[in-house]
Amino acid sequence: MNLNALEILVFVSLTQGLLFAVVLLTQKTFRVKANKYLAYSTFLLSYIGVVELLVAKDFDDKYYFIDYFGDDIPWLFLFYIPMLIYFLKSTKNSYAKSEKIWILTVPFFFFWLLYTIIDVQLDFQLLEWDLITNYYRLVYETKFYTSILFNTTLITISFFIIKRSAISPDKKKWLKNIWAFNAGLLFIWVINTFIPDDLYPIAHSDITYPVWLGVSFYVYWLIFRGLLQLKLSQDKSEIHELRKPPELVPKDVSATKNSKPYFEPQNNYFQEFTALMTVEKLYRNPELSRDLIAKKLNVSPGYLSQLISASVHSNFSSLINDYRISDAKQMLLDSDFDKYSIVAHWFRGWL
Repeated sequence: MNLNALEILVFVSLTQGLLFAVVLLTQKTFRVKANKYLAYSTFLLSYIGVVELLVAKDFDDKYYFIDYFGDDIPWLFLFYIPMLIYFLKSTKNSYAKSEKIWILTVPFFFFWLLYTIIDVQLDFQLLEWDLITNYYRLVYETKFYTSILFNTTLITISFFIIKRSAISPDKKKWLKNIWAFNAGLLFIWVINTFIPDDLYPIAHSDITYPVWLGVSFYVYWLIFRGLLQLKLSQDKSEIHELRKPPELVPKDVSATKNSKPYFEPQNNYFQEFTALMTVEKLYRNPELSRDLIAKKLNVSPGYLSQLISASVHSNFSSLINDYRISDAKQMLLDSDFDKYSIVAHWFRGWL
């Protein structure tokens, strides 16, 4: 197979995409439930790219299995479905566990059946249906344009799933980046389909190179950025399960038999505040604010500040940091967390 430098780059990157997907599926380090769907999508996208490159080099004329597993299976209806499920599971969307989501595979199996019938007649001459002879090209065109509409719909749905999620800013940024790459690839694909030939400075058949290069860049980014991101995601997930409630008791909060807490008339409010920290662990929320706590206690922010100052001789920010530091110390001293990097601890967020 004679490949130029650009095609070699594309072929190598797509092959690495296939290997990356295998790593996600087989290595325990990355075995988070959501990650396997990212692996499926990456594998299918890389596979489609490899097959398209082989078809462009006329290997489909020499080897029937390349023709069948390349052009005769409507992969374009399938590759983005795992990505959609990945977004649903990563954002903890209620539809992530719905069995009805597999109805999205209906277009794939419908056109696969039509393609199989066409192959049986045209390639093996086992049928003699005039309907197939007259309309098989229409089936091909319908499948192509329908797949564009299908994937555009799924990508649009994915955008709103991510936008409306309540996940951490860092995780949302990661998902938005993946979404942007896929949306960009779709945009290039649409340009390739609908822009007239005379608007391109190069031959229209060569416009597939931007698609291949886009996929290659996405695969490289996913490998080098994703390996770190997914490892941290795994660490964060396991750390969350291993973490034990901190036993922090702020200075002067608890009263002994011979002493009374400060600000006694308002002590019930402070006990509620302490419960929010020790039971609900709201200090793990990176967006926690004095106003948010005051609203939960149904008091004014200023009153909350007075309450904390009178009860523990501290301010809101310092007290919240005390809880967070105590939590971090507990993890660093716990042998269960020895296998995790400091980076994983740092980026996990207070959730």
